Amino acid sequence: MYLKCIKKLKKVLELLIRPAVKIIDIAMQPPESENTQPQNTQTVQSGSWYLVSLRSKKREVFLKYLKLAIAQNKLQDLILAVEIPSASVYEDFILLNLSNFKAACTHLQKIENFQSIERKPLNTEQMSRMLGVM
Repeated sequence: MYLKCIKKLKKVLELLIRPAVKIIDIAMQPPESENTQPQNTQTVQSGSWYLVSLRSKKREVFLKYLKLAIAQNKLQDLILAVEIPSASVYEDFILLNLSNFKAACTHLQKIENFQSIERKPLNTEQMSRMLGVM
């Protein structure tokens, strides 16, 4: 009985120690014929952050389709970065750093399991709260 409790406590501690955000690398390698450098999503500073809601329990599937859409439609300049809050409260949301809201909406609506995107960009305080960086 005590061993079960200890195991559960260890799992809780592991969850608490994990980083608050899972960053997805969406930058694709350019073809060898191009001389441009690939973007590093962790250093992206331009653009605005938007909250995207997804169908319930479909975040991982949506992310696969999003990565595919970025590669096929060459959207690296439009969708600059993707961040995933690890808190269970946000399990049906992702955060996107977008350079052009209207153009991104057009592409996002075509991706399976997309529900909506907030029209107003998130401010720094909201981002910190969602990412647990306070």
